[in-house]
Amino acid sequence: MAASILTARAINAAKAQSKRQEIPDGIVPGMYLVVQPSGRKSFALRSRIRGKSAKVTLGNVTQSFGLAEARKAARATLETIHAGDDPRRKRLAPAAVTLPKTVGDLADRYIEQYLKKQVRRWKTANGEIECHIRPRIGHLRLDEIERAHVREMLAAIEPKFPVAANRALQRLRALFNWGAEHDLAPSNPTVGIRRPTKEKPKDRTLSDDELVAVWNACDSLSYPAKEYFRFMILCGQRRDDVRLMQWREIDLERGDWVIPGARYKSGRAHLVPLTADMIALLRELPFRNNGGYVFSVSGGETPYTNLQKPKKVIDTSCDIEPWTIHDLRRTLRTGLSRLGIRPDISERVIGHTVGGILGQTYDHYEFRSEKLSALEAWGELVGFSVDECGVEDVVPI
Repeated sequence: MAASILTARAINAAKAQSKRQEIPDGIVPGMYLVVQPSGRKSFALRSRIRGKSAKVTLGNVTQSFGLAEARKAARATLETIHAGDDPRRKRLAPAAVTLPKTVGDLADRYIEQYLKKQVRRWKTANGEIECHIRPRIGHLRLDEIERAHVREMLAAIEPKFPVAANRALQRLRALFNWGAEHDLAPSNPTVGIRRPTKEKPKDRTLSDDELVAVWNACDSLSYPAKEYFRFMILCGQRRDDVRLMQWREIDLERGDWVIPGARYKSGRAHLVPLTADMIALLRELPFRNNGGYVFSVSGGETPYTNLQKPKKVIDTSCDIEPWTIHDLRRTLRTGLSRLGIRPDISERVIGHTVGGILGQTYDHYEFRSEKLSALEAWGELVGFSVDECGVEDVVPI
């Protein structure tokens, strides 16, 4: 039976069904209308190309590509097939690649195609490029840059920013490695160049007296700085993980805080059991019913950002050796060892991966009770230290 002739009215009237439909056209041999279960409509052509049955998609049904345009495209495709050519080759042919010419051009590709898509904290890496790499060597052509240019860049950064010079070299090396992997850079000018600065390992921990001094100095702070720093002491998590905490991540009744994998360093959700001291601190915070961010000066709409100003207030209030916010995390981890907590549990408390790839792949036990016991023991140690200090008007832990 001959196929009925497709019309514009028939195409508009064609309804989606549970299965994909093919409605042949009675004018152009092999051409048909495709109606997907989703309702999307397109034109296609089925013919024999070099002895084998093949399908060629002509295009989706749109206002500018209707029945007349589809028949014209189908006839042109049939002429190509009859001439012995494969019309699919033109569709599959890769688009011409425009290669980057300068370091800046390569950096643009690296940022858009890699950093923003695959690096969670990409803004830090982007800052290394924008602050140190692009201003000094961004204009250099990729076929002209040499190691001497890299050394000159590092020599300009190192006197004032020795650690930043190391980071700039590391980022530039990663940039050119990515470029080489994607055939965008002819060579890597960082090969054979060592870091200009020897960094000291970070091993600062606060003594019991220093930790008590910091805790008590928080009394001179207002919300949310006071609560933020005390929560940091109690939980030992990363500064930004605490700063970006949201109420939807917290179950106060069960006593759980789950940091979602989307914003956690390992890419996996991290469970932080909440001790009674942490829960009491959180229950006293304002704007809890608003949702949003826990530590916020905007009623939960935006996270707290000003950490250095209250840190300076604490430093002024207590006369101790220089320390960083991250040192609070290291202090908790060291304290857990002092308390005899198993090393693997201590590492899990602060969110470190235990067991390598195998541990990540096969071990999904959350160790909630073990981590809670460890954090409770730490809280008792901090509370005992504060009590022993004998300072009046100290908020109990």
